[in-house]
Amino acid sequence: MLFRIKSYFLFLLKSTNQHGVHSPFIYNLVTKCLYDRKKRKSYNKIKSIIQSSPNIGINLSSGKILNRVIPYFNYQNILVIEKKSNTISQIASLDNTISVHNSTEENQYFDLIFLDIDTYKADTDILEVIIEKTHNDSLLLINSIRSSTENLKIWESIQKRSKVTVTVDIYSLGFVFFRTEQAKEHFTIRK
Repeated sequence: MLFRIKSYFLFLLKSTNQHGVHSPFIYNLVTKCLYDRKKRKSYNKIKSIIQSSPNIGINLSSGKILNRVIPYFNYQNILVIEKKSNTISQIASLDNTISVHNSTEENQYFDLIFLDIDTYKADTDILEVIIEKTHNDSLLLINSIRSSTENLKIWESIQKRSKVTVTVDIYSLGFVFFRTEQAKEHFTIRK
């Protein structure tokens, strides 16, 4: 518990809002998606899914962001890597017309990949497989990046990978982009 308090305090000291972002791509993500406060029909369903599924690794706020990011980027093809249940797939598909996959066995690229950090801990080789399934506009979304020292170290190691160009830390979720047209940069954003 002490780690989480310290981690959150350090996050607040380091983080910024949209005014500290100089990348147009990230500025638009922050202002038009992360800070979007419009009430959506799917939010009540997301709340009931999260309440009925304890220990799924995301909170209500993160579930709403996951559900919003799909139409924001117009993602169609999604890979969900989680072992606990299919709740992430349910949240992602609420009011979104998407194709959800749960296996890296398929020979295709994915627009959005949700990686449960506990799944990564159980199989660290999965990240290499996942990265091979991405394209220039793909997003790798990772939960619980600051919930423990181990998770934070995993997050920091992912940021250092050569194919990773842009990362966004919003405390509960980590966004990883592979955009070749953008310089390597890391953002810490308050939501």
